[in-house]
Amino acid sequence: MRKTILQSVSVSGVGLHTGAPSVMTFKPAENGIHFIRTDIAGSLPIKADLNHVGSTLRGTNLKNDTAEVWTVEHVLSALNALGITDLTVEMDGPEPPVTDGSAGVYLEHLQQAGLKELPGDRPVLNLKQPVTYTSGPISYSAEPADKLTVTFIYEHKHPLVGRQEYTVELTEGNYETQIARARTFGFEEELAFLKAHGLAKGGSLENAVVVGKDKFLNELRYADELVRHKILDLVGDFSLTGKSLGKLKITCRMGGHKHNVLFARLLLANSEEK
Repeated sequence: MRKTILQSVSVSGVGLHTGAPSVMTFKPAENGIHFIRTDIAGSLPIKADLNHVGSTLRGTNLKNDTAEVWTVEHVLSALNALGITDLTVEMDGPEPPVTDGSAGVYLEHLQQAGLKELPGDRPVLNLKQPVTYTSGPISYSAEPADKLTVTFIYEHKHPLVGRQEYTVELTEGNYETQIARARTFGFEEELAFLKAHGLAKGGSLENAVVVGKDKFLNELRYADELVRHKILDLVGDFSLTGKSLGKLKITCRMGGHKHNVLFARLLLANSEEK
């Protein structure tokens, strides 16, 4: 079934990249998922779909002719995991509050708001044959299965990271316990570069895992927290298809926002009506 929330709920904090204070309010709706910039007079709602992806630099950013919202993948991930198909997301700035760098706070607030079923079925990505995508060392595949699973392989030359692989059967319960609390991450050596280019201004040890030269600068929630966060991002980006992922075996190696979106387009193009 399509779903929305029973009552409005707000989350506040600072944006990850802008560092700007932000209040984000989830409101019940019945016309899909839309973001609205309340700080821009006359701005129109931005529909959360693949046609409105403006860029994928260090996050998934959506735009229309009147406004833009940045770094919305963690919010979308929580919505997708809960099966929420219809919602208005009001923001008084360009970015959602980063909270603790995961999707956990959003998930908790949405659950507290309560869920409400709406008339009509949620469309499903229904694949009849495998779909694959490669770009250098990056690869994706999706094939029909008897349940929805996601496997992600993340590799990095940093000795603290090496190779991380994680597989999860993507149910609401498993998402909440295994994926939702995995935080965004970065490397200490990159921070000066990011900040010099106007990014990560709101990033801190309170909202991101930082990989130092020879140690993690904060305590990990999971030994493989980095690859779990990669799954969190993927779930958010794939929500832009506007369809439930259905029963699929999805495998990704070294993907990120840009390639998540490209593969999501392939999935949508190969989906059959069901």
